Amino acid sequence: GHIKLSDFGLCTGLKKAHTTTFYKDLSQAQPSDFASSPIDSRHRAESWKKNRRQLAYSTVGTPDYIAPEVFQREGYTYACDWWSLGVIMYEMLIGYPPFCSYTPQETYRKVMAWKETLTFPAETPIGEDAKDLVLSFCRESEQRIGSHSGFEEIKQHRFFHGVDWEHIRERPAIIRVNLKSIDDTSNFEEFPESDLAWPDHVKDSQQQKTYHKDLAFINYTYKAFDSKPDCN
Repeated sequence: GHIKLSDFGLCTGLKKAHTTTFYKDLSQAQPSDFASSPIDSRHRAESWKKNRRQLAYSTVGTPDYIAPEVFQREGYTYACDWWSLGVIMYEMLIGYPPFCSYTPQETYRKVMAWKETLTFPAETPIGEDAKDLVLSFCRESEQRIGSHSGFEEIKQHRFFHGVDWEHIRERPAIIRVNLKSIDDTSNFEEFPESDLAWPDHVKDSQQQKTYHKDLAFINYTYKAFDSKPDCN
């Protein structure tokens, strides 16, 4: 099936002004630097889901969805969004992002060496059209699908053969969701309470931020009055 997706800033690391300072020491990474032992897709997916909740609280974030050219500090275009879409599509088909690792540094190395690390697990077969579209998204920015004619170019890919784009918004949803109430969350994945705790390093970072923020208001007091004075 097909689903409407939003990027939500994933292509630029969820920051107003993306910075690559964190990754500057890794710019010379070689494929051999991150060679790892084989692991089947089931265990890899389980590991990704287990660590995804903790990564959400990280002040650094994860570069899983960021295009290589964004890291290179040489400028980039909207084509980086199509790379992110390819990564999201891969995750929806396979169960985890193509470059997921235990640390952001490791993920960064894999993204930068995507020609060697972007692979499809044999134990999770997908259609050739879907695989070709992912590879069309995740490639050099100049040759990336959508980088020349935008979405019109993407719509012509054979993965979307038979899609009625003219009336797509009028079609009934493939998966119907029945809600019991306006705040029904039964369709969301449940997480154990222990997974919701902030990691210690994040707690320390948040406390430090709060401390520095409060320095600007030392000796400042405020009193709220119940009524406004008569200015007439």
